Amino acid sequence: MNPRFPAPKADALILTGLRAPNKNMRNSLKAFRVQISARSYTQDDAQIHGQIPMRKIELTTWESVPNRVDSLKRSLEIIYGKKLKAYPYDIPVSRLFPTEDFLENDKLALVFMKTVNEGYDVPIIAVEKAADYFVLDGHHRSFIYIKLREKTIKARVLKFPQGSNYREVSKTPFEDLPVKEVSTIEDSTLKAWARILNIMRQYEALYHIHFRMERKDLAVAKIHPTQPQILKEQLEGIERILVPIACIEHKGKYYVLDGHARCIRARQLGLEFIPALILSPEVSVDYGIVKTAKEMKLDTLDDITICNGVH
Repeated sequence: MNPRFPAPKADALILTGLRAPNKNMRNSLKAFRVQISARSYTQDDAQIHGQIPMRKIELTTWESVPNRVDSLKRSLEIIYGKKLKAYPYDIPVSRLFPTEDFLENDKLALVFMKTVNEGYDVPIIAVEKAADYFVLDGHHRSFIYIKLREKTIKARVLKFPQGSNYREVSKTPFEDLPVKEVSTIEDSTLKAWARILNIMRQYEALYHIHFRMERKDLAVAKIHPTQPQILKEQLEGIERILVPIACIEHKGKYYVLDGHARCIRARQLGLEFIPALILSPEVSVDYGIVKTAKEMKLDTLDDITICNGVH
């Protein structure tokens, strides 16, 4: 197995935050924490979907960005003893590098959902180093923007004066960051968004290449299934389409990886199109699931059997 694309694992780590340039300064600043004024996806949101509340997740808001920038700027000035400048800039995502070691599964799913559904575009905060930008705040936003094929991302950039620079950081590609299962996602809608990300990671591990996503509205009548059955109770639990289906494209055809029940329900609701996220690899792939679907004689949604389930 290619070490760049490890199979997804459940693991929990402690986020270390800002690093000072030497051990003594790190110890002296160990208690430093910056509180983010943000909207939380907690009990109120979970109750909307009738779910058990999940752990509190805080996302940066536009209103909180100035205070966040000031706090990070001051902390770096204390650490390095230099005056920094802050300026707005749309950073090319190809020049972004992380300063954290992993992404959190539930927060990543929430940022994913809000970015696709609501156009969540709160600026990240990064520090300039030569021609590169190292993210201090906004790792999950950066990862999602890269995966959604965005060219640039809004940012507030911190710049060191001439003759001084940010610490040496390894230039790990964002897409190589592991996603840690730090919390169980209870909300059914958020869980579906997380499942799309998990499928993408599984395909990356399977084919040893990066995948990206593209948003499209697909004609329901032209969607090709890859599983022969769905449960009737799955359909009955869908009142409206809240989550896009996940597909791959092969020779001009779209094959469903996740969302068969949503496809059937969309047709029952009389919808002509359904929102989709198309997973596409860096290079052409010969998908085994396409061959399997053909062997099972799955061509249209009519080939899916709706089962009552086992009681």
